[in-house]
Amino acid sequence: MIKRARWVVIVLSLLNGLFSVHAQSGSLPPYARLNGLRFEFQTWCNCGPVNLTMALSYYGWPDDQQTAAGWLKPTVEDKNVSPDQMVAYVNQQTVLPNIRALWRYGGNVDVIRALIAAGFPVIIESGFQPEGHEWMGHYETVVAYDDAVQTFWVYDSYSGLGADYLGIQHTYSDLDAWWRHFNRAFIVVYPVEQESAVLALLGSLSDPLAAADQALITARQETATNPADVWGWFNFGTSAAAVGQYADAAAAYDRAFEIGLPFRMIWYQFGPYAAYYYTGRYYDVLAVVRDVEAITLEVEETSYWKGLALAALGRTDEALAEFNRAIAWNPHFTPASEARDQVLAGQYVAPAPLTTTEKLP
Repeated sequence: MIKRARWVVIVLSLLNGLFSVHAQSGSLPPYARLNGLRFEFQTWCNCGPVNLTMALSYYGWPDDQQTAAGWLKPTVEDKNVSPDQMVAYVNQQTVLPNIRALWRYGGNVDVIRALIAAGFPVIIESGFQPEGHEWMGHYETVVAYDDAVQTFWVYDSYSGLGADYLGIQHTYSDLDAWWRHFNRAFIVVYPVEQESAVLALLGSLSDPLAAADQALITARQETATNPADVWGWFNFGTSAAAVGQYADAAAAYDRAFEIGLPFRMIWYQFGPYAAYYYTGRYYDVLAVVRDVEAITLEVEETSYWKGLALAALGRTDEALAEFNRAIAWNPHFTPASEARDQVLAGQYVAPAPLTTTEKLP
């Protein structure tokens, strides 16, 4: 649990004047709002770059979303930008050298409140289903909270700023219900000199493995309470894979697929590929790929994992073609170029024995 009283007092004293907050002695303030973020509506499939742009604007980033999109998704049709790519862009590519970002699984309402109260923009990845549409993944930037009404305000690049232009309102419970679709993943953007303050606010979530382990505990509890909870099982798999428990992850993903997932799910989250790949279930990797490719080819991670599975099966030329396809979609997607180079150098080694003789058509 975050030691909120002590650390919030320290951080507020360090950041005095950078944000609007109604302080309350001995605890998190009951209300806080970040001022100065520049809102933008998203262009096509661009919620990742635009939310990152909005968060960076808090620190003086002058550009619009197309600058970030040019690096994060050079192919406009690319359906997904993952949190690790967004963090890499901030840490390696921006013209704000004093700004950093990190991301974690396993967030909670109190962590968001603490970060907003301390003046740090938070981007969350969550499920989203506008009226008349199928389920999809979405990013939102949290800008305020109010304990009196148990409500967050978010800048929503799809839905706008709400009737009062202060942000779209989500109750704490409603935001969490959609946020859990992505294992409660969140990104924090902060000045490099404030990194220790951010890590202190995160508490046990400051370590990525500890955060994933905490998310795994939560998923275990959720699936024990409701064995038909598809999000709980998927998060179980994602968290287990993140801490290297691939057999458990694969079993959890099997259960999630059995219950039934939205057709876009593997456009955004790739844990099933990792779980099946690292347990030698290479044909199961290809089966998931086949289902995704039947709907869209515009996700570079699909070609990457397909290439790895083909390499593990000894189908080297096909594997190289898939790695090259992923690189063509996004030259900045370094896992594909690294895998291609390993195969070309004869250094690739499959991670596990093949566990099935099933063949795809």
